[in-house]
Amino acid sequence: MTVRMKDIALSLGVSQTTVSHVLRGRDGEFRIGAGTAQRVRETAARVGYRPSALARSLKHDRAYALALAVGDIADPFWSALALGCQQEAERHGYVLVISHTGELLEKEMQLLEMLRQRRVDGLILAPAHLKAQHLAELRQEGRPFVLADRSIDGLDVPSVETDSIAGLRLAVDHLVGKGHRTIGYVGGPAHIATFRDRLLGFRQALARHGLRPGPCVVTPSDPEKARIAAERLFCRRPVATAVIAANFWLAIGTLRAAPEDVAIVGFDDFFLADVLRRPITTIAQPVEELGRQAVSLLLEEIAHPGGSRRIVLPPRLIVRGGPP
Repeated sequence: MTVRMKDIALSLGVSQTTVSHVLRGRDGEFRIGAGTAQRVRETAARVGYRPSALARSLKHDRAYALALAVGDIADPFWSALALGCQQEAERHGYVLVISHTGELLEKEMQLLEMLRQRRVDGLILAPAHLKAQHLAELRQEGRPFVLADRSIDGLDVPSVETDSIAGLRLAVDHLVGKGHRTIGYVGGPAHIATFRDRLLGFRQALARHGLRPGPCVVTPSDPEKARIAAERLFCRRPVATAVIAANFWLAIGTLRAAPEDVAIVGFDDFFLADVLRRPITTIAQPVEELGRQAVSLLLEEIAHPGGSRRIVLPPRLIVRGGPP
């Protein structure tokens, strides 16, 4: 026999609403006592209660599904972001659909259509090629979406990102403090807002110290292409004694090309950074927290469309061994 919320409520002498709030993980929000919440969960587990996704969808006219669009799911940054998103989505009773776009506009547009067709309730975007005009109509239709890690010029919508400019300031201050005066930079494509912000942060941080940028190159986020670009950088004069790479893949490529006595700082920490042949200093982002905050913003947008709240999280410097 199928066990319903009503059956659990009757057996415990509480309201069906109380049972619903507890089983959806919202007991704290509605100030339901810890003892009551525990009894509800224990009873639900004992009697084998399983929520009916179809019934819930029909009742609330929702799919209870969110979509996350990322450029490369194999990238440790996007994997960690997806984990944070999934944790927060599940906590609120949603499933998360993860889509690998390959940084292609066609794939990004397909996700917008998925939202229009109501196959998901909301969308978390890390846009590579989408422009404001692509999303303006979606916004006017009241379709819920938020931006994560990347912004879009001319679009005032809910977003969450790490403070890239502050991160580059940390990197430059660290290297200048170690005595470096010619600092190079390996950046990503300028059509991605995050890379534009990091280049701006690099220039501003050097200016604060009265320094001019060392050799700079721009390349796609691919370790082999970054290696080739970094080799070009090291052929330029004056020769950089330190290099900042704007993300994980760029740091790996730069590391492969760099002379042994060159200091490297990478934006994005990763779990192998301290076991590499040359451990590198990194600017760490709270990536899982970015994902959790993105889902939280999206649920706000689903409940109250038209928001514009922007969350900016602080990075931190992780200093490791290697050239000074």
